[in-house]
Amino acid sequence: MKICAPVPDAALPQAVLLWRSAFGGGRGVMHARAENAIAAMRGEVIEGIVGIRDDRGGFLAVTPPLMRLLFRAAPPTADLVLDGIVVRRSRRGVGRALVTAAEAEARRRHRHGLRAEVQLRNRSAVAFYRSLGFVEEARGRYGWPWSGMVAIMRKPV
Repeated sequence: MKICAPVPDAALPQAVLLWRSAFGGGRGVMHARAENAIAAMRGEVIEGIVGIRDDRGGFLAVTPPLMRLLFRAAPPTADLVLDGIVVRRSRRGVGRALVTAAEAEARRRHRHGLRAEVQLRNRSAVAFYRSLGFVEEARGRYGWPWSGMVAIMRKPV
């Protein structure tokens, strides 16, 4: 498995499709920022992707208007935010490798930590982040109105 940061141009359409399979995004072409994602690849196939968000935005370059209106941002942070992880097959170390690469990216960008905003009802995601050393710092109703309570989890890098 090879970790690619940013996502290679040739793999960007595949990355967008994988992202959309997990997080939606509506119809039509989704424009994405290759520099705001890290991909785990086997040959030409993306096995997983983590979006990262900073003060310039996230993996998606253009957010549909309705999504912009409904989204509730968490409090600002100087950390690099993990903007979602999606893997083709779980429990194979892909997610862990992506977070490790995101730690290196945070250091490269002179960020002091990683932050993940995790739906509390997604217990496996909360447990995953805890296993990597993330600690819950706050809770709130961030993200999409229908997603429920969110834990803000942080890991210093």
